[in-house]
Amino acid sequence: MKKWTMTITAILLLIFITSGYAKDDKTNEVAHIINVLNENGAKPDKWTMYFRGQLGFTPKGLGYLKQAEALKRNYPEFSWVVGKDDNGHYKMTGQFQHDLGVTEKVTVITYPQKNQSASYFIYAVEGLVNTNQNWKEIQALIDDRIEDSVGGNPKIFSCVTGTYGDKMVVDLYSQANELVQAFSGVPVEELKEETFVSLSAYTEQWEQAIYTGHQNKMNLQVALRTEGLGSKTTVTIGTPIITSEY
Repeated sequence: MKKWTMTITAILLLIFITSGYAKDDKTNEVAHIINVLNENGAKPDKWTMYFRGQLGFTPKGLGYLKQAEALKRNYPEFSWVVGKDDNGHYKMTGQFQHDLGVTEKVTVITYPQKNQSASYFIYAVEGLVNTNQNWKEIQALIDDRIEDSVGGNPKIFSCVTGTYGDKMVVDLYSQANELVQAFSGVPVEELKEETFVSLSAYTEQWEQAIYTGHQNKMNLQVALRTEGLGSKTTVTIGTPIITSEY
């Protein structure tokens, strides 16, 4: 079976084209998704939030090293690794386990751009779902990172993953539709297979949105996958789109 994958880098490069983050409490969206999964018989496991920013241009060659040095000075608590990605672009990844019970990650990609090198970064914060999370403090952390790195109103991508028990019989398509309806959403596109279903939808509950390839407005995506009869079913919900492997 083909594995459907959406990489963070590709998605963020392609769809940063619509309405922005209105600097409200984006953790409310994550908490809302967690509640919907609980209410629909799933066990939410993990959540993530991302935003992207530009670092500008540097001379070709070793110019990226200056950016690496600056990042290490600005974020001394992070552990950094420098290497290359699958496309041969320079890649720098930093990670920090925060005392809020979340993990912060910064990924910097540097690539050729005419006679210079251009760089962008992706900031991510993620955590396991539990009852002790302080969403107010997590939101304050994200706001601080936005202010320090890009300012303004970047687009925030949120995602929650979970599972249904292996003894629970789930009709993937029906369950995906029920989840969309729980957000008062209207499906705009779908992908349906025997063991995998993905629904893209639009809900007026959230302001931020993007456009699909068919120019349909969307800000909610629900994906369910099962390995077959008697196996557990995984569920992934993202806004405005899923930005991780599912």
